[in-house]
Amino acid sequence: MRIAILQAGAADESLALAAAAGELLARGHTVRLFLEAQEKRFVQSIARFQPDLAIVQAALMSRVWIKHAVELLPAGTPSILVGTAATFDEEILEASDATAAVQGELDDSLPRAVEALLSKDGDPSAVPGFVYRDDAGRIHSTPWADGPPEFSDDRPLPHRDLYFDPYPFMGRFPWKRFQTGRGCVHSCGFCYLPGLRESYGGLKPNVRRKSVQRVIDEVLAVRRKWPVENIHFADDLFAPGKPWLEEFAERFPREAGIPFSCNTSSETVTESTAQLLAKAGCRVVGIGIESGVETNRMDQLGRPTRDNAIERAADRIKRHGMRLLTFNMIANPGETLEEALETLRFNQRLGTDYPRINLAYPLPGGWVEQASIERGLELPDPDSFARADYRAWCVEGDGKPFEILMRLFRVSTRLNVPMPVVQALTKVPSRSLFAPLWLYNAYVESRWSGVGPVDALRYARHAGGPLRRVTYHESIP
Repeated sequence: MRIAILQAGAADESLALAAAAGELLARGHTVRLFLEAQEKRFVQSIARFQPDLAIVQAALMSRVWIKHAVELLPAGTPSILVGTAATFDEEILEASDATAAVQGELDDSLPRAVEALLSKDGDPSAVPGFVYRDDAGRIHSTPWADGPPEFSDDRPLPHRDLYFDPYPFMGRFPWKRFQTGRGCVHSCGFCYLPGLRESYGGLKPNVRRKSVQRVIDEVLAVRRKWPVENIHFADDLFAPGKPWLEEFAERFPREAGIPFSCNTSSETVTESTAQLLAKAGCRVVGIGIESGVETNRMDQLGRPTRDNAIERAADRIKRHGMRLLTFNMIANPGETLEEALETLRFNQRLGTDYPRINLAYPLPGGWVEQASIERGLELPDPDSFARADYRAWCVEGDGKPFEILMRLFRVSTRLNVPMPVVQALTKVPSRSLFAPLWLYNAYVESRWSGVGPVDALRYARHAGGPLRRVTYHESIP
């Protein structure tokens, strides 16, 4: 069968979709990706492909685009929504004209959902985590599987050419993302993973890990065809287990020899793991700070990490010759501007090389949404919301100072801008005055990724800026 996959643009490249496409190819389907922003005639290109079925990336904060994409399909084409909105937005199928939605991870459920819709004998009710319309238009849902799909070296390789063949500028970009595992040992209130685990039966926090051999095979399979000069391992939590990391540090430099960056948590950065990461060829390690106020981080955001644990991890990372990247979140419900500025101060004290900053968003069912509702805040309307509308939704009163601080965060951290100066700038009447800082932010992005300015500009010309990226995660599109 001919299956079309629809996404908005190149910034939405999804490892989860590539893995699911590999499963579909192994079952004999023909799969073709269509990126609307990269197609001159999006509708005509899809029509020429003559799909038997379409898979539409359905991410949170993208309901308007989801409805738009489904409407553009050739008449009578069944459609399956996948992604964070398909998983967490209970109204997404009713709000669109899609046929069905697959909730959670796709590796096992999506091929079964495709067969259920395309086979004469297909039974949608037998597909786990499936929301679908019957012939009368009524919506039904099935229970999730008892647990997420397990990794196996016998699984088909992810179909990375899903992106690289139709859009060669993506294949030529020398920075590539890979994944060594899924899951996390933490249960942060702002994250999607606790909800995902609960839907899979309330399993305790777990991390599923690919074998070192499988990781090397995936990297070398891409490098045989496309340039791979720098890698980012986009796991929620990279290498929490020492035995796996010991094997990886021994084999990866010898058999692949590609510098990489990764994300982990402060608790996993012991002296020995820092040594092993450096030995393996790690350039940059990302850790979550979220809030620079310890009590807010622990009591509100559900991240049980003390300041001294973060400080020890940062010191170990930098002492072993690696750069420090941090993840930060401001404009949380009830947060004051002074508390948000403390997050900036904390990054300055750590000497963060590459700070990343986001405004809190009320993920459905998460702590941020619940706390926002309890405070009587007016949350964004999902039927009119677009990524470009990203605002400080979750603070009481004027959110503009937080939005300005978000724009100033990187340059203020790296240049140690005095706090009174930053505080004064947050009171400037217009956010647009800080728009030119996107150039500096782009420079910082290219530095942490290890990509040269020519390659970075060439890619950005096609893909656009970071705000073009939808709210997907590595486990689900």
